Amino acid sequence: TLDKGKFEVIVVKNFEDPISDEIIRRNGWKNIVAGVVPVGDKLAIGVKEARGDVITFLEDDDMYVPERLQVVKKAFEEIRDLVYFHNAQVVVDGKGRVVGANGAGNDLLVDDPGRRCRELFVDPGGFHNASSIAVSSGLADKLAGALAGVGGSPDLVTMVVAALSGGRMLLSGRALTMWRVHGASSTPHAYASREGSWREAVSGLARTYARWAR
Repeated sequence: TLDKGKFEVIVVKNFEDPISDEIIRRNGWKNIVAGVVPVGDKLAIGVKEARGDVITFLEDDDMYVPERLQVVKKAFEEIRDLVYFHNAQVVVDGKGRVVGANGAGNDLLVDDPGRRCRELFVDPGGFHNASSIAVSSGLADKLAGALAGVGGSPDLVTMVVAALSGGRMLLSGRALTMWRVHGASSTPHAYASREGSWREAVSGLARTYARWAR
């Protein structure tokens, strides 16, 4: 739903493939072969190359719903000082069948991240799935530096950089990303319980992230 002249596409991958490379060339997208590097480095490369006002991510096994880019663009245009956007997900299995939703509900605009730890880290959670995140380009330098060398959970890193920036954060309850769950989907923070002490959940999340980020 967003005119093609309103966005750029930067593909960062660790392989060359005639079919996918031709699709990238035909659409006028930027194709970067980065070799075998941690996932955080791939995202950092894309962040550094981006030239737009808003940067959003898409992992190779996920998809956007048609209206997502338009919704993201409108949010950053209409909400003053917005630096971070995260949306809920439609959950699909390895065959593309819808099996549920994750994080769907009402929108939440966060002005003071320090007072919203429960919402950001546990319920509904403001970082799960990098394909559900968009950030202001004003965070590009700090974000690229923070992502460099990160081996897992770059979505959590991205949210923390945004939270520390002092800008506003929107947690959208609209399911705008199709998140594919299959055997290769290793989500280190999927365990984060929404029952009991959120402090324990955040503490466990931090320990798990530290283990996966190595």
